[in-house]
Amino acid sequence: MKWLYSILLLILLTACGTESMNTGKVENVTTQEVKEAPFTLRLVSEKAQYQVGEKVDVRAELVYEGEEEAVQIGHGGSWIWLETTNLTKDYQFGAAMNEPYIVTPMRKGEVLIEPYHFSGGSYHEDMEGNPYTEDVLEQMSTLEFPVGQYEINGRTDFVIEGAQGEKYQLEAKVIFEVVE
Repeated sequence: MKWLYSILLLILLTACGTESMNTGKVENVTTQEVKEAPFTLRLVSEKAQYQVGEKVDVRAELVYEGEEEAVQIGHGGSWIWLETTNLTKDYQFGAAMNEPYIVTPMRKGEVLIEPYHFSGGSYHEDMEGNPYTEDVLEQMSTLEFPVGQYEINGRTDFVIEGAQGEKYQLEAKVIFEVVE
């Protein structure tokens, strides 16, 4: 019986030791697909890991799979918001819509594609916690990110024109690293 107690204690200590060695790193996710009938949102990163100086290649895809042959969706300047978070530095860059309400036609089964673009941020010397200079923000606007782990969160906010105002708010994310 004493040997059973020793084995259980060893298992318990091993499990606790494994937990304390967690690095806090989030697993890379290169594709996430979310469905809300009749739409499918897919967010895709071409790689799980990019090299410094390499352009980040991320895109959002929206597919209409409803009963109608075609619909029109109404939204802000884009059908997708793409927000960036540097998980390494725990810093989020917001996204903004700068255009008025527009309507986009969608045919059944066709894929609407929106390439990722860095929407940026601004650096103010008195802004607490901003780890970026204007030079780094300019570099990121060319899709060449500094070393770190990043999450791109894509979310929609649109309606089907002529329908009873049901909003479609799908959300997907991808996580990738930039290394030396």
